[in-house]
Amino acid sequence: MTEDSSPGRHSKESRTEPGERLQLGRRLRVLAGVNENILNQVPLERTRYVGLGGVVLGTAVIAAISMWFALSQVLGGSHIGLLVPAVIWMLIVLNLDRWLVSTVTGIWRRRLLMLIPRLLVAVVLGFVIAEPLVLKVFETALVQHILDERQADRDAERALLLKCNSQEPAEGRGSPGCRNATLLTPAAEPVAAKLRAMENDAEKLRARVNADSAHYNRLFAQATNECGGVRTEGTSGRRGPGPLCKRLDAAAEAFGSRSRLVENRDRLRSLDAKISALRGPLADKRADFGLRVETAVRDRVDALPGRKDPIGLLERMRALHELTAENAYLFGAGWMLRLFLILIDCLPVLVKLMGGTTTYDRMVEHANRTQERIHEKRLQLNADAEIGELELQAHHDAENRRRRRQLTDVDGLAADAKARAAVEEMIKRRTEEMRLHDLKNVIKEERRNGSHPHVDLTGSQN
Repeated sequence: MTEDSSPGRHSKESRTEPGERLQLGRRLRVLAGVNENILNQVPLERTRYVGLGGVVLGTAVIAAISMWFALSQVLGGSHIGLLVPAVIWMLIVLNLDRWLVSTVTGIWRRRLLMLIPRLLVAVVLGFVIAEPLVLKVFETALVQHILDERQADRDAERALLLKCNSQEPAEGRGSPGCRNATLLTPAAEPVAAKLRAMENDAEKLRARVNADSAHYNRLFAQATNECGGVRTEGTSGRRGPGPLCKRLDAAAEAFGSRSRLVENRDRLRSLDAKISALRGPLADKRADFGLRVETAVRDRVDALPGRKDPIGLLERMRALHELTAENAYLFGAGWMLRLFLILIDCLPVLVKLMGGTTTYDRMVEHANRTQERIHEKRLQLNADAEIGELELQAHHDAENRRRRRQLTDVDGLAADAKARAAVEEMIKRRTEEMRLHDLKNVIKEERRNGSHPHVDLTGSQN
């Protein structure tokens, strides 16, 4: 009898079913967890379970495609070796869906009780399968968003590194944000600090020399005008070395000596010469430091993900969240696609539940109950047999104990009789010994008295 045959139906009619030669229907029904022996009794329901097996197979194929996309996104590219985990994942989903649809049997009340946990398992599995497919659908937008973010991160990192590795501390070096962004310590920093100190000293000294020079020049000009007879404010207009001329000239000389104007001018020229001598090497050191900083910054920035680096799964998921959070249309489209894929992944359970209670389901339920009763009866019979064996063994053990007890009593009586016989024998022997002893005493006594009685060993006298 073939797979499509039923009691009372000719085998020739079963060979007319499409796909019989390849047994495609049977193979698909295997995926639905069908018992062919029971289904042969209701052949009209084969089509239903062939379709259910096709739904289970389709869900497993979608799961394999999802795993392929997920691994490709994680590893940054596709490879023929990814077929192995994809096929393994397909088999896992296939067997899980087969278990789900094969356990949802029985009457509607039982089916409703089994609905919620089965659907929860299917929904969780749907989320796992749907997410890589959603990421693949939005791949173009996600990749562009990630590349833009990477470029922005590289630009921000470069700006921060340049700020935190500048030549001058005032430009950003040492700020709280530069704690982990300092790459190099400027080799020209000690020279620059010394140069800044010398420049500050030179500026202060130059200001002082300029002020003192201006004041000295005013005093000297006033003394010159007084001695030359030029009438101005504070002069008398009389020519010649008069008292006022001498006083003004002495005041100018005294101020020049007191302010140490000549020494300060010489010191200022010395500082300017030293500053000029330091500026040349400092410029070379700063140029070399700038090149080294630029190289270090470029290496640091190149270490960040770039446009050509692979994009991982977590990056895609984060980018999808950011894009959908900014755009309500993308948010709705993403969830509609996700729910659609989840619904597809739940189809095996939904199709099984929406199909109602079929004749095959009732027969399976009846077969299960029958097998359960048979199993209980077999267990009861085995238990009764084992109990009988135990009772028989207990009776046999009790009989053996009774027999051993009787043998023990007989042995005890025999031992008592033997002991009594031994005691009697000992008493008899002792009595005989005492009688012989008494006879010997009598014979001795008669001999002492002069008579000679004849006494045999038995004690009789003649």
